[in-house]
Amino acid sequence: MPSAALPPPVDAWATVSRAARPVLRELLVNGPRTRTDLARLLGLSTGSLTRLTKPLTASGLVVEGATVHDPANGRPTRPLDVVAADHHFLGVKLTADRLYAVVTDLRARITAETTEPLEAPTPDAVSAQIARVRDRLTTAGTPPVAAGITLGGTARPTADSTTAPRFDAPFLGWRDVELRDRLTRGTGVPCVVENDVTALAHAQRWFGAARGLTDFALLTVGAGIGYALVQHGRMVPAGAADLSAFSHHVLDPGGPMCTEGHRGCLASYLSTHSVLAAAAHGLRRPVTLDEVAALARAGDPVCRNVLGPAAWALGAALATVANLCLIKDFVVAGEGLVLLDGAQRSMQAGIADRRHRDPDSLRVTLLSPHFGEWARGAAVAAIRAFVLRED
Repeated sequence: MPSAALPPPVDAWATVSRAARPVLRELLVNGPRTRTDLARLLGLSTGSLTRLTKPLTASGLVVEGATVHDPANGRPTRPLDVVAADHHFLGVKLTADRLYAVVTDLRARITAETTEPLEAPTPDAVSAQIARVRDRLTTAGTPPVAAGITLGGTARPTADSTTAPRFDAPFLGWRDVELRDRLTRGTGVPCVVENDVTALAHAQRWFGAARGLTDFALLTVGAGIGYALVQHGRMVPAGAADLSAFSHHVLDPGGPMCTEGHRGCLASYLSTHSVLAAAAHGLRRPVTLDEVAALARAGDPVCRNVLGPAAWALGAALATVANLCLIKDFVVAGEGLVLLDGAQRSMQAGIADRRHRDPDSLRVTLLSPHFGEWARGAAVAAIRAFVLRED
């Protein structure tokens, strides 16, 4: 049976002191920095910074670049940077019926990717399939040193940090399932399992559309409605009940009905089930998301009258979060975004309906509707957990 011990490259990172982790994070997220810049950005004296970086350069985790002129002190200097290409991470996003996987370097740059149907939805079968995917994506000399797996589910509280969390994953039919240790044994590398929306938000904060922001919200639209809030640079904790309440927040008491009997909630407008059910009812035949989007672009009145209210609901949700949480930056993701092509005017109308003053102040970034970005988020979960020990 493969060992669950940390491989040597991760062992090197594990020896990094807690005080040095902000230095590594700054270099990792924002690229090469001079020692003067690092000391200023992190509020350290040059002597303290030298003490923190000396073991990092000695171990080879951080290297010096070519000599440049430092305008801060007028002397030549050699900027520091992490060695990103030498460390690879596996990221896997699970949906109800498919697996999306990527391998990235330390800066979450994708070097290999694949997707395939889930062969069977049981935890053991999924773990075995992930192990086979890991083998296929591994190239000579660049095996992943850690893996992140994300799914639409919530972790049950554990007694201590050493106990593997157990997950409920409704879309996979899983309840109280332990995955972390199972996957670590199967893949031969240390694994972390995380909620997919949380992982995606962290990835956007480190390497994506929200990099450099201390306050933003991520909304996802698809099989479920997801929400993550970052304030003052930290993720606001949210439990299963909180996220369910958000997805069923009522926008219009006279709106469509969701599967739980609510009228006019976010899920009734935006969930994949609600969109497809409304379109199928009007068209009198089953349809897919891509087909609904294509028909709406072609002018089909049924699909346009489904997507217009959905886009309005997304805008109203963004404005509601902005009004209550006092933030203006948003990232929106999920397979449901294929429906927004050509419907941005309806989304802006939803924002204006709920934010009467200054509706144009909200900054909204729409990610690709495909799942590669989610798998990349899973890889970032591994980077955070096993490189910088960030939870």
